[in-house]
Amino acid sequence: MQALRMNVQSYLSSATKNPLRASGKALLTITAILVLWKYLILFMGMSVDMSKQISLNIVIAGNPSATYYPLGDQVLIVGGLFLFFFAMVQNEISLRTLRNLGDYKSYIATLTGVAGLVLFWAIAENIELSSRTQAPFLVIGGAFLTGFLLIQDEMRELSVLIIESILKPRGAVEMWKGSWRNVIISISAISLFFICLFNLSMLSVYVPALYYDQDKLFSILMLLTITVWLVVMSKESAKPAVVNKRHSSMAFLISIPLLLYASFRILLLLRTDPTWDVSWDFMDSIAGFSITNWPDQVNPFTGTRWDFHWAGVINAVRVVLVSIFLCTVIGIIVGVMRLSNHKLSSGFGTVYVEIFRNMPLALLLFTISITVGNTLPNMVDEFDIAGTILISNQGIFTPAIEPGLLLIAALVLLLAKAYTTYADRDGFDDSDEGLRSRFRIWVGAFVVATAISLSNGWDVPTIWKRIPASPGSWVVEGGFEITLPFICIIAGLTIYTSAIVAEIVRGSIQSLPRGQIEAGISLGLTPFQRLRLVIMPQALRSMVPALNNQYMNVWKNSSLAMVVAYNDIFYINLVIVNKIGKAVPTFILILITYQVGSLVISAIMNFYNRRVTRVQI
Repeated sequence: MQALRMNVQSYLSSATKNPLRASGKALLTITAILVLWKYLILFMGMSVDMSKQISLNIVIAGNPSATYYPLGDQVLIVGGLFLFFFAMVQNEISLRTLRNLGDYKSYIATLTGVAGLVLFWAIAENIELSSRTQAPFLVIGGAFLTGFLLIQDEMRELSVLIIESILKPRGAVEMWKGSWRNVIISISAISLFFICLFNLSMLSVYVPALYYDQDKLFSILMLLTITVWLVVMSKESAKPAVVNKRHSSMAFLISIPLLLYASFRILLLLRTDPTWDVSWDFMDSIAGFSITNWPDQVNPFTGTRWDFHWAGVINAVRVVLVSIFLCTVIGIIVGVMRLSNHKLSSGFGTVYVEIFRNMPLALLLFTISITVGNTLPNMVDEFDIAGTILISNQGIFTPAIEPGLLLIAALVLLLAKAYTTYADRDGFDDSDEGLRSRFRIWVGAFVVATAISLSNGWDVPTIWKRIPASPGSWVVEGGFEITLPFICIIAGLTIYTSAIVAEIVRGSIQSLPRGQIEAGISLGLTPFQRLRLVIMPQALRSMVPALNNQYMNVWKNSSLAMVVAYNDIFYINLVIVNKIGKAVPTFILILITYQVGSLVISAIMNFYNRRVTRVQI
C-alpha cells in the first residue's frame, strides 16, 4: 500500500508540473488496462464455458457425453500443467536439489505445490461438487490462486514456518512474530478460496458472480492483482533474485487465462476430433505405399508404417552426416579464403558467402534439382568411369563393397587412431622421426583396411534394357545407387550451410589477438603450420558453439528434402497423414524425432566443446 500511495503522489506531482505528459501517461495506462481486460474476459469466459462443458456427465444411451472428463482427471491434467510452471517460477528444481535432499528449505515451495495438487485432487475425487459452478471454480480458481500465491512470494516462508513450528514448538511464537504480516495475506487467500468453494450456493446470494459470472469475477480479481502488483514492482527495491522471481510470477499470472483456454480446448479436441487421437496404433498397420532412396527398399506390402518412419530417419541421418562433413570442410576453406591477402581468393570467398547465405534454402534446392536433372546425361547416354561408375540423370551407380568387410576396415582405422592417441599421451611428437613414424602407421592402416574391403571383390553395376523397343526401360543391376534427389539435397544443404560456416570461421579467426599470428611468424612457421598449430586450435573455442547451432540447423533443414522428392522423415510422414488423416499424432512423432536428433547433435558438440575449451597446465 505504501508503494501504491507513493506512486499516486508521484503522479499528482508530475501532473501539476507537466499536465500534457501526465495526460499521455494516463491515456496509455487506461488503454493498457482496457486491452488487458478484453484479453482476460475473452479467454476466461471461454475457459469457464469449456470447463462446464467437459464437467457435465450427461448420459446418452447408457454412455456419458463425449466431452465428459471426471473432475479428478481435470485436476490432474490442468493442475499438473500449472504445477510445472509453478516449479519453474520457484526455480527450485535442479541437480543440486537432488544431491541435497536433506535441505528441505531449498525445495519446500515446490513440495508445497505438489501437496496442494494432491489436496485438490482428493477434493475432486471424494467430494460431490456441482459440475456447473463448483467444478469450474475449483479448477479455474485454483489456477488463479496459484498465480496469486506466486506473486505474493510467501509460500516458501509460510511452509518453513509451519514445519519449524511443528519441529520446534517452543520457538514457534518467536518465529511467527516477525513474519505474520508477510504470510497473513496468503493464508487469507487460501482460506477464502475454500470457504467460497464449499458455500457457493449460500454466498451467491450476496455475491451473484460467484455462481453466475465466474469469468467476470476471476477477470476482475486478476486485473486488480496485476494492476496493484505492477505499481508495487515499479517502486519496490529488492534483491535481483527477488525481482526476477516477481517478473516471472507476473508473466505467469498474465498467461493463466491463455493456458487455461489452451488446456480445456485440447481436452475437448481429444474427445471430439478423431484427428486428435494421440495414439500411434495406426503405425503398426501396413504402409501401402512405396518409397525410394532406401538402401534395403522397404516392402510396401509387408512393411509397417513404423518401418517406413525409421527408413525416413535413416535417410535423413545419411543426408545430415554427409552434409555436416562437407559443409565443415568447404566452410573452413572459404572462411580462410576470405581472410587471404590475395584479392582473387578473398573476392571469391566473399561472393560465395554473400550469394548463398542470402538465398532461401527451398529456392536453392529447387534450382539445384532442375539444374542437375537437365545437366546430367540421359540413361541411354550414360557416362561411365572405367566401366565401373555409371553417371546419368537417374543417379550415380558405384561399385559396392560388402558391409561386413567395411566394418572390419573401419575397426582397423579406429585401432590405428587409438594407438596414435596412446603414443601421444605425453605430448605430440612433432619431430621429423615422430612425423615419419605416424605417417607409416596411417599408411599401413589404410593399406590393410583397403585390402580387407576389397578381399571379396566388389559388386560392379551393370546396365541393360528390359524391353528393347522401349526407351524408358533401362535397368541397372548391382552396385550402390546414389539417387538424384540425394545428390540434390546434399548439394543444397552443403552449399547453403557452408556459406554460414565460412562466416563463423572468419569471425572466430579475426577475434584472435594479432600477437598469436605474429608469434607463429617469428617461430618460422609456414602459413599452413600457423593455421593448423596456432590459429585453428584457439579459434575452435569460439567456433564450436556457433557450429553446434548450424549443425542442428542442418538436421532441421533436412525436412526441406521434399522439395527435391527425397524420402526423409517429413516426406514419409506427410504421405501417412494424407492417407489416413492422423495429423496430430503424426506431427507429434515428427517433432519428437527432430527433437531427439537435435539433442544428440547438441550433446556431441557440447562434449567436444568441453574438450577444446579445457585448460591444460
